[in-house]
Amino acid sequence: MSDALRKALRSVISFLEGAGVDYMVIGGFALPFYGRIRTTIDLDVAVALRTPAEFEDFLRRMEAAGYEHTLGSFKDPECVFLDRETGLEIEFWTRPDGVELDAETFARRRRRRLGDVEAWVISPEDFVVNKLARPDRGVEDEKDVKSVLARLRDSLDEDYLERRAKNAGVWMILRAIDEVS
Repeated sequence: MSDALRKALRSVISFLEGAGVDYMVIGGFALPFYGRIRTTIDLDVAVALRTPAEFEDFLRRMEAAGYEHTLGSFKDPECVFLDRETGLEIEFWTRPDGVELDAETFARRRRRRLGDVEAWVISPEDFVVNKLARPDRGVEDEKDVKSVLARLRDSLDEDYLERRAKNAGVWMILRAIDEVS
């Protein structure tokens, strides 16, 4: 992890926890905990912002903390900020693909060490569903899913994974990938 990325991660997590925002790291930063190691150059974070007022308050506080809002609104599933200090983009997802940001999802997230900071990370089951539900899902996403299934086969909550995959409309895709793994 580059120094700039480490600094941005530390800053974002500190901000979110200080602001009391329910969050979890998703995407490439979550992958090494459950599957293969793969380089990533951006930070994806799911945040629980349920109303336009919460979203606007979040925008104000992020900008006051030194981040520049570059893309997205409450109606969009994703909102992009630029860390003015490091120049890195951080993607905040209010509606990550296939993942319901409900109490059950947040209860299942895991506390993990990312570099020199502890943060909440998406559960492996929700990670799999999120990867498969992406409208732009590609070969790398499917490799990520296969690596999680191979590494955690005996410890995944199969009932939860099936229920969430069905809700997201990716159950048949998951079954097909699992059969060839």
